[in-house]
Amino acid sequence: MPSEEYEHYRLLSSEDLITIIEKKDKEIKNLHRNLKEMKELKNKYTAYNQFHIEEITRLDEIIGKQKGLRK
Repeated sequence: MPSEEYEHYRLLSSEDLITIIEKKDKEIKNLHRNLKEMKELKNKYTAYNQFHIEEITRLDEIIGKQKGLRK
């Protein structure tokens, strides 16, 4: 049994319901597209961060060797 908060949908025509469903479908597709873009950006920046961490570590070792702090 549907909850009372959706009762107003019973007053709408079939065409109106279809229009609402189409709008919601577009919203969902946009959200999925945005989510996909965000995941791609997250992966990109995670890769950038990993690269920078590795470079900082590598340079730290080189500097340490030059200063005689590391072997």
